[in-house]
Amino acid sequence: MSGGSSDDCNTYIYNNGNKMMMSYSHDNGGSGNEEASTTILLSLMTGDHVWIETAPGSVYCHGYPYTGFSGWKL
Repeated sequence: MSGGSSDDCNTYIYNNGNKMMMSYSHDNGGSGNEEASTTILLSLMTGDHVWIETAPGSVYCHGYPYTGFSGWKL
């Protein structure tokens, strides 16, 4: 995983330890309400493990209650 600056918010979606997708947001001194989103479709098997992580140094992501994650079984 690569790190980010304190003004970055890098998030990664993993499937069984493999990085599948990244989203990125950078605060350019604006309102502080910058946002990023991403969508990924994964074909999962029983026992697969999916999770989200923030990059080291992406302190801009932390401490805000405005983060969400959704998943659906189709």
